[in-house]
Amino acid sequence: MPPIRRLLYSTVFAVMFIAGADATAQSDSAYAGRARAADGVITVSGDSVDRLRLAQLDGVARPEGLMLRSTSSLSDPRRYGLAPRSFTVVFPFANFVTNSNLPFGQNDGALWAGAGASVRFMGGFTATFGPVRIVAIPELVYSANGRLPINPIDTLFAPAIPASRSRFSSPFNVYPYSIDMPYRFGGSSFSKFYPGQSSVTVTAGPVEVGAATENEWWGPAIRNPLVLGDNAPGFPHGFIRTKGGLNGPLGNFDARIIVGGLHESDFFDSDVTNDVRTISAAAVAWRASRHSQFTLGLTRAVIAPASGYSDVPGAFFDFLKGVGHPNARAIRDTAFIPGPDQLLSVFGRWAIPRYGLETYVEWARADLPVSLRDFLEEPNNTRGYTAGLQWTRVNADRSSRFRFQGEVTSVEQSSTFRLRPIGSFYTSRSVPQGFTNEGQLLGAGIGPGSSGGFGAADYFHNSWQIGLTFGRTRFNNDAFFLRPFATRCGHDVTVYPGVRGSYSSRYVRIGAEFTSASRYNTFFQNKTSCVSGGDGSDRHNNQLSLTVATFGW
Repeated sequence: MPPIRRLLYSTVFAVMFIAGADATAQSDSAYAGRARAADGVITVSGDSVDRLRLAQLDGVARPEGLMLRSTSSLSDPRRYGLAPRSFTVVFPFANFVTNSNLPFGQNDGALWAGAGASVRFMGGFTATFGPVRIVAIPELVYSANGRLPINPIDTLFAPAIPASRSRFSSPFNVYPYSIDMPYRFGGSSFSKFYPGQSSVTVTAGPVEVGAATENEWWGPAIRNPLVLGDNAPGFPHGFIRTKGGLNGPLGNFDARIIVGGLHESDFFDSDVTNDVRTISAAAVAWRASRHSQFTLGLTRAVIAPASGYSDVPGAFFDFLKGVGHPNARAIRDTAFIPGPDQLLSVFGRWAIPRYGLETYVEWARADLPVSLRDFLEEPNNTRGYTAGLQWTRVNADRSSRFRFQGEVTSVEQSSTFRLRPIGSFYTSRSVPQGFTNEGQLLGAGIGPGSSGGFGAADYFHNSWQIGLTFGRTRFNNDAFFLRPFATRCGHDVTVYPGVRGSYSSRYVRIGAEFTSASRYNTFFQNKTSCVSGGDGSDRHNNQLSLTVATFGW
């Protein structure tokens, strides 16, 4: 049995054994009471989690439930020692985004924030009947999806798109770096209705089982998780998970296994037989004790071609299987050989409430080593990483605070590309749609083969927040080096300073963020230097995002 499979089997069985050692999760007296009859939408990113992280750094919230989260687990009052109500109204959440020229945005679920105005609207209810809990929070999205001011398939700068591909598919991500990542979702505005953050959960002692279409967020990242986040619409899946952190002789464990179906976008190819892929994923987060603020974790996701959703149940244990090395082939080898592909990550987070500080890192590999010697010689092969910190300081009367956030991410090719053929993160030669759902990335929103950083400084006073942000992203850099004149034309880089603010009351939060983004060498074009007399390829985009939400915490 390969070493990686032995490790994963051992981890799963250890968690099952330890979970059984302490089947009853202790409730915290600070959470005693009854759940509210009305609540707000709780999402796996944004304000909901932002407030939870700050509460943990203030030492008033338990450290569990953050590393592996979904709407159903974050919003379940039973996890916080509260008696659930049989029926709860979930008040609406609305996000309005407008981009002046180019698509821009991430971690917004089913929303496609193209050029022009876009809206995401959610709301619904929850119902609890004994061990059964239903969460119904559908999503309605609209995108004006305006015309772009630059043509990404300029014949001088982009390769020809195969006849089987949509004219809106990425011209830079065919083979060998294939992915379903349209640069525009069609030629006109559109609206779609999704089941969204909905689920049915059955609790049986220390274990929960169910089915859902909600997003899962795995790992400690604030903006760019490497395996699963909410940058794409949620996908239909079944799950088995622990009921919060379960204590045992070896520590506190939280674990999840999901199996589901990923769907191709309408703007990838004309082959209707490959519209569905399976995904099997598992994650474990460990802490030394229930109150420990130090967490270690492991995740793995395996995707594979499928003939339809009927293939999904049979893929349940794919996360334990070896997938070979489907992307370790020479650039010139563009043969399509269908089969599974994988991502594996390890992560750690250390929060120190005494100092209001948390630091974290997630490190992943797209291709597993062929041997221990291979790993020791080139541990960075096909690696990707996210690392960051958050620090907050509260004044004596707790009426105001300062907060700093910083995060860096890279999923660009490792330096081992000079010595051996490797693929590009999130793309795949064996599953041409890559690690996406409905044309958007499952993991880091910066995109395949990309790198970037983000920083923010915020000041909070009573009900008000105001802050400055700054970010930089270098898009699809692996594909850039496949261009015939990559040495003369520049990288596709976006720099985006911004301001943000919010007002919060007991019942509602209104947030606004304005970002002024400069995109240099858009779609790898640099006509000023590559074509005499060219009109230039730099573009500017202003984004305004407005959010109205009822509190979920």
